[in-house]
Amino acid sequence: MPLRRIPRRRAPGARNAAACAVLALALTACGGSDNAKSPADATAEAKTGGSLTMLALSDSRALDPFTASGVAVADEPRLAALYDPLVYLDSADGTVKPHLAEGLDTADNGATWTLKLRAGVKFSDGGDFTAEAVKLTWETHAKPETRSTQASYASGLTLQVVDPLTLRITPKSANPNLDRLIATRLTYIEAPSALAKGLVEAGAKPVGAGPFVLQSWTRGSEQVFVRNPNYWQKDKGLPKLDKLTIKAVQDREQQYTTVKAGTADLVPSSYPEYLDRAKDELQVTRLSLIGGQHIAFNLRQAPFDDIRARRALALALDPAEVPKVLRNGFVPAKNFFNESSPFFDPTSAWAAQNKDEAQQLFDQLAAEGKKVDFTYTISQTGIKVAELMKSRLDQFRNVSMKIEPLDIAAFVLKFNVQRNYQAGQFQSWLPDPEPEMWSLFHSASPLNQNGWHNPQADKALDDARASTDPAVRKQAYGMLQKAMAEDLPVWVYAESTVGIIYGKRVTGVQLYNAGSLFMDRLGLNG
Repeated sequence: MPLRRIPRRRAPGARNAAACAVLALALTACGGSDNAKSPADATAEAKTGGSLTMLALSDSRALDPFTASGVAVADEPRLAALYDPLVYLDSADGTVKPHLAEGLDTADNGATWTLKLRAGVKFSDGGDFTAEAVKLTWETHAKPETRSTQASYASGLTLQVVDPLTLRITPKSANPNLDRLIATRLTYIEAPSALAKGLVEAGAKPVGAGPFVLQSWTRGSEQVFVRNPNYWQKDKGLPKLDKLTIKAVQDREQQYTTVKAGTADLVPSSYPEYLDRAKDELQVTRLSLIGGQHIAFNLRQAPFDDIRARRALALALDPAEVPKVLRNGFVPAKNFFNESSPFFDPTSAWAAQNKDEAQQLFDQLAAEGKKVDFTYTISQTGIKVAELMKSRLDQFRNVSMKIEPLDIAAFVLKFNVQRNYQAGQFQSWLPDPEPEMWSLFHSASPLNQNGWHNPQADKALDDARASTDPAVRKQAYGMLQKAMAEDLPVWVYAESTVGIIYGKRVTGVQLYNAGSLFMDRLGLNG
């Protein structure tokens, strides 16, 4: 098989719009017309020095790669500051590129991979960044006692250190898209010196190879990061900032007004209402992603173990009502793939609202003793949408919806761990279908939380994973969308978007993966 190789990373700030356009036409994983959309000066090179303040919805539980919340609106900015990505998914063209790594290659269509590291990279404590360090972090992910959020992605990988800068990776089965998994799930590496002190210490006093080190942490309030004196790109004048402060502010409106007032400088957001406002009042860089806001049905429990109950609920509701009534900027979804995705299949859109058919199904189920009474489990941020849905369902006979709002910790426990729910609010921000869609929807996946077992979907997911050919992937994901439209394991009502809102003095804003921010080039206007 031909060698598949991640190209060397271009210099910070370099763009190749023509290449992305060609790749988009060739049906690669470019996320759509909104991807990497920035003000004209947002990616201009920053001056050296100064400090910025970023806001986050909550404080971190820990700052290690194992238990931190690795999404752009939670802990990923902190992880990027401390660790730097090993490899990353370029949000401009959907390809995987190296960063701390020099290359990630397969010569046998994904049966084995070779990770080659850059020479001379150091951890912030002065230790060498080696293949052994990568191996140790990934093996730590896979240990059950670690309880890593990435355990399922690291387990099954056989790792062999070839030399200090080379790691051979053998997955359980050939996976020509393994680089996408590594880029989005296993990209942050902690120093062996930190892991040797135990996971609690490693999470409180992290040691990485990123542009910053943790100077202080006031629990529940803020973290202060300062320049890493051993940073591998220091000879290029990186990072640009001397100091980065990340403060926890839970209220979204307060986040926005704080940045607008200049008391803080930037905030990640997945709420279209604020991203839209920032276009006129501040600056914003945003991505359109796969997934979105959706109802996840538990197919292991009544009433949604019956396809008629799922179909009735979907026919009773109208995604367009959410932004129309709540004025929250949501873009109504057609299916799990946003319309700008090169994988979107317009023939597999959800069925349009049909109140008469919905009522017939509710009545039919009730006549069989299967009245659709259910609890809708949500996080606190989803209350307004849930209340709107309940008000619409209250207009029907033989259906009853109870809203169960939980804090994040309780929600994760009930939804992800116990899986004891009937229907739940869920969000997905996927820069590419791999590896997440296989993990969420394949019947063999340990992360298949709602119990969907569909042979057509399994085949589509396997076919897509087995190929890097854009045409093959598009056909496979088209099959998946048809299966999802027919079987409705989830019902998506709003497309997925994420972005960075920032003030006029901020520049060097470049995103990767699902909205993560490169921290090395972030800084102040000259």
